[in-house]
Amino acid sequence: MPGNLTSRERMRRALRGQPTDRPALAYLFLGGARHVLGHVGRRMNEAYGDPHLMAATQAAAAELFEHDSAMVPWGCLTVEAEAFGCRIEKLEDYYPRVTGRPLEEDRNLARLSDPDPSSSGRMPLVLDALSRLRQRSGDDLFIVALVVSPFLVACELRGMAKLLTDFINDPPYVESLFQRVTEGTERYLLAILRTGACDAVLFENPGVCRELMGPHHLDRFVLPYHRRLLETARREAPEVFLIEHNCSNTPYLEEILELDIDAISFAYGDVRAIGAEHGWDCHAKHTSANACLDRYCLRPRDTARAVAWVGNVDNTQVLLGASPEEVFREARACIESARGAPFVLSTGCEIPFKAPAENIRALARAARAGH
Repeated sequence: MPGNLTSRERMRRALRGQPTDRPALAYLFLGGARHVLGHVGRRMNEAYGDPHLMAATQAAAAELFEHDSAMVPWGCLTVEAEAFGCRIEKLEDYYPRVTGRPLEEDRNLARLSDPDPSSSGRMPLVLDALSRLRQRSGDDLFIVALVVSPFLVACELRGMAKLLTDFINDPPYVESLFQRVTEGTERYLLAILRTGACDAVLFENPGVCRELMGPHHLDRFVLPYHRRLLETARREAPEVFLIEHNCSNTPYLEEILELDIDAISFAYGDVRAIGAEHGWDCHAKHTSANACLDRYCLRPRDTARAVAWVGNVDNTQVLLGASPEEVFREARACIESARGAPFVLSTGCEIPFKAPAENIRALARAARAGH
């Protein structure tokens, strides 16, 4: 068993299913932001507008909570949307939000900007922050770049309800919109990879779920454009891990597992399939402060490739309202149930900003307890 691994090497080995000194622990977005921002003495709007502070907050989070990974950008899902033409309001104590959508009232695609990663919106800040974080952490931290899927970017530009209506009423328009969005996002993805700073790209894609669309719309509108981004990343940087993040209640998990990805970061797994096969209510169990002691969602699956699981401690009720010991039990249940599969301990999605610091530290304590 290897000993004294760096965080970077621990994450790499865990994602490949290789032996590690202890379970790897991944950090999503800016979990526990109140504590992290307090540590660096800044507000959200200050930290998100300065590449030095964007890097510093992630370094601070690793110091405070002992995670093996860091993420840039850390939680704002509007970087791409802003570059395409959305109006953004910067908030003092939360992520920037969309206040104006270029296609909401006028569907003319000529209203969209064509993003240039070197100059559009906050894209240059992200590229600079990635490089700064790598320089700061050296060969220690495992650095993850966040890229929003074309579906979610299109939702911001058009509005989700109107876009889903377009799925039915005007499929050719949707395809033209997705083509345009994918081209711009692809340029941004290439610029991220060419910094040489990141070990992985996490694609934010909870839209791949049954709550929003049927399988025919998934196959026509979502997966083809997402596959294009994955193919671009593989060609440009084959050594970079590709991680799919889907925290929805009913993800199209089997379809995700067929993609060319190395890992899936998830909250509940395929809730319907698990319930049908095992009579197990993942959502109810994972949001119980008594902790979910059996994890059907983490059982190894019969797939052609060994896709790693990243998750899936409940990030809301347990991290926010349970005791540190209950968080510890929840995390240990994940570790024990995932034996036999490539696995990285994490939360199902972002830890709430105001989650107690001792609850967040209980995750590291569970990882230090070993395999």
